[in-house]
Amino acid sequence: MTHGQEETSVCQPCSFASRAITEAPFLSDDPLADPVRHALNSVHSHLAIGQAPARRYPKEVAPFAVIDDTSEPTLANLRALLSPGEQVYIFNEPPGPMNGLTVGPPLDTFQMVGPEPLASDVPEPSIRAMLMTSEDGAEMFELISLVFPGFYRPRTYEMGTYYGIRMGGQLVAMAGERLCMTGYREISGVCTHPSHTGKGYARLLMNGLMRDHAAAGVKSFLHVGQANTRAASIYERMGFRVVSSIALWPVSFRS
Repeated sequence: MTHGQEETSVCQPCSFASRAITEAPFLSDDPLADPVRHALNSVHSHLAIGQAPARRYPKEVAPFAVIDDTSEPTLANLRALLSPGEQVYIFNEPPGPMNGLTVGPPLDTFQMVGPEPLASDVPEPSIRAMLMTSEDGAEMFELISLVFPGFYRPRTYEMGTYYGIRMGGQLVAMAGERLCMTGYREISGVCTHPSHTGKGYARLLMNGLMRDHAAAGVKSFLHVGQANTRAASIYERMGFRVVSSIALWPVSFRS
């Protein structure tokens, strides 16, 4: 899945599983249907490596790339952006012939959009969340690597705003923004140290991010693995709703 651990108790199966799911079209003008492309073309343009028809994030920031098509010239551009043996994820692209590139089985996710307007009965947090900075980068990477390694990289915090909770000086929970584009902010990096779960820290941090987004006039969204029904149910209880099914295709450059 694309989120770390969430400590809130499990609810009964929710309606998200039975909702109609739409597949995102190729080269869509809808930001949610093509989030990496729209992020690299807008808020994250300063992070883009390469030019159309193939671009990517720096490998220390995020393992995401985007291609305009699966023609040989485009794939040659993508190969040139990868180191031998390196793997990136491409959203919704078909696993067609990729000479010199290996395509693995997709990670199927639900894309969920946050509530509008926000619930008015959300209590004020009793625990203070701290704004994370580059000085917290190593601790953030250590925490999320402990509970959910892979997608979060040492410089992922550069993609947006991150908050954390410290207990006794130790970072025990965090959440922040990943794919940021005009009008939308993705909530990601949600995780809690195993010894501090069950205290509502992740929910508190997510609610804080959603309040920030509402104040800025942007919409909150997230991705969660389809197999992770527990987390998807929790997010639905928070007011998120499933809007589409997103496949993340792992693509590697054979050395």
